[in-house]
Amino acid sequence: MATDIEICSNALIMVGHGPIASFTDGGAGANTATALYATTYESVLSQHRWRFASAKVALSKLTATPQNEWSNAFQLPSNYIVATKVYPIVDYEIYEDKLYSNADSIDIDYIFKPDESKLPSYFQRLLEFNLASIFAIPVTDNSTKAEEYRKMAEDQLKRARFTDSQARPTDAIVDSPFIETRN
Repeated sequence: MATDIEICSNALIMVGHGPIASFTDGGAGANTATALYATTYESVLSQHRWRFASAKVALSKLTATPQNEWSNAFQLPSNYIVATKVYPIVDYEIYEDKLYSNADSIDIDYIFKPDESKLPSYFQRLLEFNLASIFAIPVTDNSTKAEEYRKMAEDQLKRARFTDSQARPTDAIVDSPFIETRN
């Protein structure tokens, strides 16, 4: 059960800085973590359709008529990061915190920002490596260390995607004209 402070503290320890107890500790580590943590966390969440951070929701239709070519506007969830699928399959556009469409109702699958205490260990490690790669230069002025952690983050991303994909069974090919033709 990690917190944002523990995740940042782990990343700072990786680059050779001491741990922090809060974002208000002061110093290069806490200041860097304060400035870069939230955007890095959201960026890593947007890199994959993480099963642990996926949700489905029926969007609330807004009463005000949009001032553009769309006939309806819908409110996106407050924890929304990125849409992964829209139902029904219709044209739409997202502006700010709203989805615009001519459909009368919209359901979406989307990636949300879960509380850090809910993160699986494979994702927490990925986030820590990403943070270490980003923290290395402003905290230690060491670009070699930054590059090492960037590579570690890339490797961990592959492992994390594989592990996360196990939460959803693969679709079997039931019938394929290519296989039938070959026989």
